[in-house]
Amino acid sequence: MPSDDPPSPPPRRIAWRHLAVACAVVNALVFVLSRPALMARGLHELIGVVFLGAAILGVRADGDDTGRYGIRLGGVFPGAEGDARSLVRTLWEALPSAGREVGFAGLVAVAVLPVYSLLWPLVNRQIGPRHFALDATRWREIATELLAVAFTEEMFFRGYVHTRLCDAFGLDNAKPPARAMVRVVVLTSALFALTHVVVDPTVARAAVFFPGLLFGAVRWARGGVGAAIALHATFNLWERWLEGR
Repeated sequence: MPSDDPPSPPPRRIAWRHLAVACAVVNALVFVLSRPALMARGLHELIGVVFLGAAILGVRADGDDTGRYGIRLGGVFPGAEGDARSLVRTLWEALPSAGREVGFAGLVAVAVLPVYSLLWPLVNRQIGPRHFALDATRWREIATELLAVAFTEEMFFRGYVHTRLCDAFGLDNAKPPARAMVRVVVLTSALFALTHVVVDPTVARAAVFFPGLLFGAVRWARGGVGAAIALHATFNLWERWLEGR
């Protein structure tokens, strides 16, 4: 007998729906947490939690396949596959992979940051005199940019959003055709810039679209978000130096 259950929506339609809901909720929470009254109370620091939570919840809703989303990170997020190793052992055994991703990000940064520095004054302004010191404050900034900003944003945008857009366009995330993949990278970067504009509607915020393209290309080239995280943190720290902070 034929089933009385309604037919399931096509996977591409489900992907678009999940993506729309995730981006709408994330942007709404980011907008609220970035209001001056809440920033004065330090609640804007929860924005990273919003990105990370949205990424993890979104991946779990889609079968918890962290490998497909590029966020497995050497087994730190094993997902549905599970992992019998302890977290300490997992982190230790992931070090060679982490080193390769950081090295790749470093090569990209060396090639791109000189050009970025020349273009940066077109949409930004220096705040104070530039200086460099590896004091306690600077180490705290490095940890913040890596863990609270770059890590959480890349998990959501280059991990969840990137992969869900591949699904929505009907692409094989493992071996996508180059021409089709450009749409994914561009649209992911546009959504990345939109969230920054939600916080502060300025040209400088919108201009993060362009480094977002680079982060997306790196995620595409590496098949995961590791190098994109390292490159994102490098860009943010470099921008702090350009601003004189």
